[in-house]
Amino acid sequence: MDTVVLGAGIAGLGYLNSYAECENIRVYEKDSRPGGLCKSFTINGFTFDSAVHLSFTKSEAARELFDKTQFTRHEPIAYNFYNGKYIKHPVINNLSCFSPEERCEYIESFLDRSTGIEIANYGDWLLGSYGRAFKRDFYDCYTRKYWRMEADELSTTWIGKRLQNPDFHKILMGSFTSDTGIDYYANEMRYPVEGGYEAFLDPLIKRDHIIYNKDVVGIDTAKKEVFFHDGDHVHYDKLVSSLPLCRMPEIVRNVPENVTEAAKRLKYTKVSIVSIGFHKLNIAKHLWMYIYDEDIMAARVNSPGIKSSNNVPAGYSSLQFEIYHGDWEKINREEVIENTLYALRKMKLCQKDDIEFVDYRLLPFGNVIFYNGMENDRDIVRNYLKKEGIHTIGRFGEWDYLWSDQSLLSGVHGGQCEVSVSEGGEKQP
Repeated sequence: MDTVVLGAGIAGLGYLNSYAECENIRVYEKDSRPGGLCKSFTINGFTFDSAVHLSFTKSEAARELFDKTQFTRHEPIAYNFYNGKYIKHPVINNLSCFSPEERCEYIESFLDRSTGIEIANYGDWLLGSYGRAFKRDFYDCYTRKYWRMEADELSTTWIGKRLQNPDFHKILMGSFTSDTGIDYYANEMRYPVEGGYEAFLDPLIKRDHIIYNKDVVGIDTAKKEVFFHDGDHVHYDKLVSSLPLCRMPEIVRNVPENVTEAAKRLKYTKVSIVSIGFHKLNIAKHLWMYIYDEDIMAARVNSPGIKSSNNVPAGYSSLQFEIYHGDWEKINREEVIENTLYALRKMKLCQKDDIEFVDYRLLPFGNVIFYNGMENDRDIVRNYLKKEGIHTIGRFGEWDYLWSDQSLLSGVHGGQCEVSVSEGGEKQP
């Protein structure tokens, strides 16, 4: 059987690694190397990832593959920046740094939360879980930053274990003391000793099966042929695609109008990543942080040098900020960079003279946006592709909020990912 796989991201590599022994597989990748959103890159001896990326998978199948790479372990301790305060994550369990009046408002709002309402959207879920005051000061702002929409405009199907159900005893205890321990849905984080997060993918790469610089421009499902930008085309018996669902009607020939219209409604984020090197030690104090101030564009910042000391030259340190944009938004590169430098000053992370370099890159696809009704639009597209014999895998092939291990297992299982939770890079507070 001749199998064509479109995309050599972690899902495509997972498929290749699982089925190369029983299928004649060729993977076609538009870039010059594999990895997709899990790629790492190096600047002047500094290593950065394409967003946070830390592994905390509990899947034995994923661990078996990832553990082939030497890794270091971290406690899952994140922090939050809000109005000049650095607050341990999650904020709701660490209220002791707030004034008595603020603590009372958050706790009273939590006790008065709307637990009996019908949950129609993410905004309702937040009101029922955290209360009006906490939703107002933290989640509404972060939702606009990360999802580029209002909470009421989002569904709840993406939440899973990403957001914890608050515990009143923990909230009350954390309002009296800062000694609250670790409260996260994973016991530890793992990260490669060398090579960035991408090193976890090395055991998956079967180089003889991957053809690079092949951008797909057409698929004829009747003749079972795939066409590329350079004029080449290939025949397939089986087609597996990790390409974004929203692009498929532009590529697949003779798609019905209702499928095309559903694909046009699908929304996603793009991500500006601003990576900064410093010729000074210990600029970053925390593994990663969420940022709630609305005058700072970035939603998150992480420290590559804390993830692994090999990510920075000796005596140096680094940070990477993530700024999210809706696919409909025009991006001003200079504005993003200037605002990130403003964030450094406001957060009192460094002096201007500490900066070695500032690097800007745009990830054209970041996250699927779960607007109300998205699931129906997604199913229209996926069901049509399935009928046409196209197996979809990965975050953008399945059009779901899959973490790295879930995307890997989506490929391993051929698009039938059934993972309860686990691993990361996309951490919502």
